[in-house]
Amino acid sequence: MPRIRNILLDRDGTVILDKHYQHDPDELEFENGAVEGLGLLAAEGMRFFVLTNQSGIGRGYFSEEAMNACIARLDSMLAGHGVVVTETVFCPHAPDDTCNCRKPALGMWEVLREKYGLLPEESVMIGDKVADVELGLRAGLAASILVLTGKGEKHARKLSLPDFDFSSQSLWMETARTEGGWPQCVARDLVGAAQWILESLHEGEA
Repeated sequence: MPRIRNILLDRDGTVILDKHYQHDPDELEFENGAVEGLGLLAAEGMRFFVLTNQSGIGRGYFSEEAMNACIARLDSMLAGHGVVVTETVFCPHAPDDTCNCRKPALGMWEVLREKYGLLPEESVMIGDKVADVELGLRAGLAASILVLTGKGEKHARKLSLPDFDFSSQSLWMETARTEGGWPQCVARDLVGAAQWILESLHEGEA
């Protein structure tokens, strides 16, 4: 398998705490394990891209300007820990709108793929929702990882993963298969996700 070069990240519940229609840059807080996990991947030279559904814009709860202020703030917060986000893309539409960018649709992935020449076999999707997992599977990425932070445990239970032990203290657990929208890995947080990527996927080039 090629080296993993690109990490596609959900934002709310994965990188930062999932607060109700987050739009205040001063209220951004890192999720458990986010800094440590992303730091492990940054040390391997991986690029980071954030893909986030922001229906609060389409619902009229906040503006794109507020969203852009949050992007700038999070970029700065992560850069302070040595993690550089190459780009953040977001879907501004409400769920009932017709668009091709709201996850699990592939619009945001396609924009990034074309702009940066991303290869699916070198890319991994990490998020706390089934929509994140489905995006990775539909795009044919090297893997989709579901983290149990944010809404992750709720969404993991929806998937009815066979023989999955929610009481386990393991940082990550591989799933038996990827049928029915199952992720290849379920991780406690971004530390677990990073460890699985580095131990199971990230091999040197021949």
